[in-house]
Amino acid sequence: MKANKRSGRHPIQMAGQLLGARFRWRHPLYLVHSLTARCNAKCAFCAWNFYEAKDELSTGEIKQLYRDAAAAGFIGVSVWGGEPLVHRDVGELCRYAKELGLATHMVTNGALLERKLDAVVPHLDRLCISVDHPSKKHDELRGIDGLYDKILDATRLVRRHYPRTKVLFVCTLLKGYSEPAALRELAAVARSLGVVTVFNAMRIEAASVESEAIDLERFNPSQAEISEAFTVVRDLKQQGYPILNSYTHLDMMRQGLPEYRCHWPKFMMPIEANGDVVDCMHWGTQTLGNVRETPFAEILKSPRLRDLAGPVGEACHKCVSLHRVEISEVCEGRMEPVLSWVGALAQNGWLPTVADRVARRLAKPAAGP
Repeated sequence: MKANKRSGRHPIQMAGQLLGARFRWRHPLYLVHSLTARCNAKCAFCAWNFYEAKDELSTGEIKQLYRDAAAAGFIGVSVWGGEPLVHRDVGELCRYAKELGLATHMVTNGALLERKLDAVVPHLDRLCISVDHPSKKHDELRGIDGLYDKILDATRLVRRHYPRTKVLFVCTLLKGYSEPAALRELAAVARSLGVVTVFNAMRIEAASVESEAIDLERFNPSQAEISEAFTVVRDLKQQGYPILNSYTHLDMMRQGLPEYRCHWPKFMMPIEANGDVVDCMHWGTQTLGNVRETPFAEILKSPRLRDLAGPVGEACHKCVSLHRVEISEVCEGRMEPVLSWVGALAQNGWLPTVADRVARRLAKPAAGP
């Protein structure tokens, strides 16, 4: 087992760059890179089928993308898919990104995590594993036998051998799978493993094609079910369970679809596995260019990119994902989400306790849905 390496940039330097992106915007600072379109799962609610896997960037092209991003001042890369761990060079690419000084983050279904543990995890700052139900029902949802047990086994290994890598379980609330008892059990399992949990509503907006969005609705809980689920999660957070969601996000989701000014495109640049730079208001149907065809530095000058970072993007609030909502709320001057992050992600001790207490004071009193 190898020791983790920290990202090259100092946290204060990164904070300064993030503030600059909010108030003196030049371009985004964080790549959200679909490493591959291929996946070993068969999730019925997945809408990410916009292109053929054969069109993916080569390993050399991906390294060039990361070099260009680092040279432009980007501070990190989040790799996902598809399923990033099916990429044969995933460990090499994560190591390369870390050596460039980029913060590294991965989103995975966890099926191959134990097999690729030593090749990948030493080069990650944060690891997000999808866990939608604390039982074999999760295997059914994802179409992989034994997946839930594999996730638990791999998580224990990560926590034992690579404690510097932050591990998060990401639960998507799905119709028929988000009963209060399951949410409580998942929070308890995560706490026993030393893992932070994130709870998200389903991303219907991910399906830009209308017919796909309609199909996905059958997996989406009713607003009453969503309100009940986020009320349970809020109670768990107040009881001290390590939950990343801020009280701000939880209360917004309890009331209905959130309304906010979106600042996410100021910071994040999503890129598909074929090199398409995503227009996040038209995911899957409209791009800002392709890194194979247009130099990265030129894409950063795109007028549409500036539109997304300005009033056009700020007027959109279709997304319900925690990170989009919370980044946007912080940019509007609301600091409670930051304290919630500190409280959930900091190591054991006085800091998370104090941060959570202050977050509760800053949060609005919980109102009924």
